[in-house]
Amino acid sequence: MSSEFMLRDASAPTDPDANLQLRWENTISTPIVSASWLANGMCVAGEYTIAATSATTVDVTSEDPKNELVGTGISVVADDATPNDHVIKGINIVFSSSLANGWTGKVGVGVFMAGDGSSVDRLKAGIVEAGQTSAQRRIAAYNVGAEDSSETAIYELPGRFIEGSTVEDFIEDFDNHSDPARHDIATEVDLVITFADYQSGPTPKTVDVYVDDGGGSVKAIEDAELDGDTWYEHGVAGYIDAVDKLKGLRIKFKDNPGDPSAKTFYGRVRRSAAWVEYAPDSSGSPGAWGSGPLTLTQLGETSGTVTAGGYALFWRRLVLPDAATPGDMAMTNDRIRGLTV
Repeated sequence: MSSEFMLRDASAPTDPDANLQLRWENTISTPIVSASWLANGMCVAGEYTIAATSATTVDVTSEDPKNELVGTGISVVADDATPNDHVIKGINIVFSSSLANGWTGKVGVGVFMAGDGSSVDRLKAGIVEAGQTSAQRRIAAYNVGAEDSSETAIYELPGRFIEGSTVEDFIEDFDNHSDPARHDIATEVDLVITFADYQSGPTPKTVDVYVDDGGGSVKAIEDAELDGDTWYEHGVAGYIDAVDKLKGLRIKFKDNPGDPSAKTFYGRVRRSAAWVEYAPDSSGSPGAWGSGPLTLTQLGETSGTVTAGGYALFWRRLVLPDAATPGDMAMTNDRIRGLTV
């Protein structure tokens, strides 16, 4: 196993309960058996409450009134085993076979959650006014891998998000391009993704993918395979490089999802990557602030080294320009890179 990083709260960097990517707690009885992160570009940071209204239905609410990943009367499979990926998009949740009305749990994304389900913002910045700076947060980058990491650094990529009715049934993943030479070039845009020429056989099923970035719908992928495995991005067969309608991005489709021809999905890219600043930790205080990449170094190690089971501390904040307008969504995407030793 190579080096691999998890962002945790700096107050407890070695404790999995300090994970900032995803945390969950049952607050009334035990509705949630497990929850796992899908990293598919569908989730929104925040604190969610899941309340069962029957043995097969739940309501989802968020502390953020602008968070659209909420709903009432959501049907679920509650059998101690089946992952439900539609309750909070971007997360697989397994519910107890004893699920009953009134059972409640909390799920946190980008927040520091306590054992009682209460949470405080960490990666989630909340509301920040134009020309202002968010609260600064001290974060730990913990190496959960089995190997040491060298030349370790954290930086920000353009935030991306994909949405639409039943999007989780058709899209396996939506991410930044895999090549470091291209994975930061996506620009702020709203993409409309549609489909045509669905072929149901032979296996794998295929479909043409069209993308409208505001200049009209254009074929972006020829005969995309619906196999749950193939990434489509610039430089990959089938992706039409000449139009490059998913500039700086990549997409993967579910295995055998059925005909998506009547579906429309929406990919969002926001410019807020330029608003993130990092600082090294200096005895519990931030050093010099700047945009990434920031070299991460474990205390007592050579520059850029984080050992297996070790961690490096750093600080993070958002600095909004005067030109930021009300309602701008800051979709941030912190990325850590390093060489496995």
